[in-house]
Amino acid sequence: MNILIVDDEPRHLRGMAAMLRAMRPDADVATAKDGEAALAAVRDARPDVVLSDIQMPNMDGLAFLRRLEEEDIATKVVMVSAYDLFAYAQTALRHGAYDYLLKPVDAEKVEALLERLEAQLAAEREAQASSDALRQRLREASPAYRSRQLHRWLAGELPPDEGAGLAEWPALQAANVLVLTEAVRGDGAEADGAAAPEPPPLEELAERLALAASAFGDACAFALQTEPAPGARLVTALRLARPAPEARRALRGALLAVAEAWRPRGALAHGIAALPPEPPDAGPPRGDAAAAAPGLYRRAQQALAYAFHAEWRGAVDADDVLPPAKPVFRLDGEQLFEALQEPEPAAAEALCAEAFRELAAGGRCEPRLMKDYAALTLMKLKSRTRDIIDTRVGSVVTETAVSDVPACRSAEALIALLLGSLREVHKSLHERKQGRSELIVDQCLGWIQERFAEDLTLEAAAERFHFNASYFSTLLKARTGRSFSEHVTDARIRRAKELLLAGQLRIYEIAEQCGYRDTKYFTRMFKRQVGLSPEAYKHAAPRANEGGETP
Repeated sequence: MNILIVDDEPRHLRGMAAMLRAMRPDADVATAKDGEAALAAVRDARPDVVLSDIQMPNMDGLAFLRRLEEEDIATKVVMVSAYDLFAYAQTALRHGAYDYLLKPVDAEKVEALLERLEAQLAAEREAQASSDALRQRLREASPAYRSRQLHRWLAGELPPDEGAGLAEWPALQAANVLVLTEAVRGDGAEADGAAAPEPPPLEELAERLALAASAFGDACAFALQTEPAPGARLVTALRLARPAPEARRALRGALLAVAEAWRPRGALAHGIAALPPEPPDAGPPRGDAAAAAPGLYRRAQQALAYAFHAEWRGAVDADDVLPPAKPVFRLDGEQLFEALQEPEPAAAEALCAEAFRELAAGGRCEPRLMKDYAALTLMKLKSRTRDIIDTRVGSVVTETAVSDVPACRSAEALIALLLGSLREVHKSLHERKQGRSELIVDQCLGWIQERFAEDLTLEAAAERFHFNASYFSTLLKARTGRSFSEHVTDARIRRAKELLLAGQLRIYEIAEQCGYRDTKYFTRMFKRQVGLSPEAYKHAAPRANEGGETP
């Protein structure tokens, strides 16, 4: 017991200290000369009992008692006073004093007081110990504590003496296989338009996984998160009795069966990692799984990532994919751009899908690398088409590369995203091309009207407007219903009519001004277009005009 005596009279202070040391040789007895010194000592040492005088300088006993109450310092204070005043005793008890003694103190009363104090302190310590033990048991039973301990096991930080409190400890100690399962809510099909039901607590899924794994050896399963949520993860630890490849394949089949049964509630994916097989004469399990746990967990995480590929059907053994395949990516950006110029996007889609199918390497390409190449492809396409597609489409392509591609949970979703972007770019390209083509056609027709007297050719026109001659001929025909040569002839004959009506030039002069170097050829072309020779049209025009007609 630790006791502090407070008194401003040295004689009384020494006398009380000597008495207490004689009565309790094992007690730690300290002294203080006033209330201020006593308060500092209590704050520092927290004695079990304080015997304090009331009348003292600086801070009296009652003020000292009030300060202890204000600071919520739990120590038992016995007030000692030469004054047998009820008011003193009442005030002291009101502020939490344990008892009140009168000077000169009686040894028998002090002994009785000490016995009562010792009994009460012992009872309080026992109650505190029971409370601490109860809190510890409750803490150990809490999901948060259990989850924290299991995480420490995965990190290789859980000592055997702490792990022994876990119900899973025997299975964890002997585990040579670790399965990391990811549960994604709401991936199951919806029936009759109704939303898929909320998944049950992860404890039920953990029980299913443990039951499936127990067919192959001692197993336990636990959730890494205590609440069901999209992307929640669970760990199954298993002592595979026969770690041969065929046993691992059978385990994988059992995990796929759990995923299939769980499908109405959500999607499951599994990553499997195993320790190397022990020699036949290795004897009992080594029990070193705690040390191996971090490596197993890391490999199971890597394997789980490969469930991104449909080839694994959602269950991947680390030994089947690690180390990953060497990436091969053969998508040529210019070839893709040329394919997007075609009337339909099918050729561009086929190029892209084939390149990423080859990159996937049967499910052995790192998903992160697939996403990197997808984002790079989109950004290159955005750069290549920056000036010829709608800016809104360009912004969507950028957003897809930056946000949507990294969030893809499967290779199928990634390819679908890419092909959707290609279709958007193709549509914008052709919408812009169509608008540009109409403008070019109008410009070409104006150019013909201005220069029909020159030696105009389709090749010269296509070069003038930066088109392939064949494509330009097709475009002109599609937009106007006439060929390039027909437009030239039409412009020349129209001008010839105007000159003939003016009556100021001879036929050969009109032919030359309309781009014909051969007058006979001009005459034949004019008659073919108008139905009259130039001479006949010249003479017939005035009579036609008199009748109100325009030839």
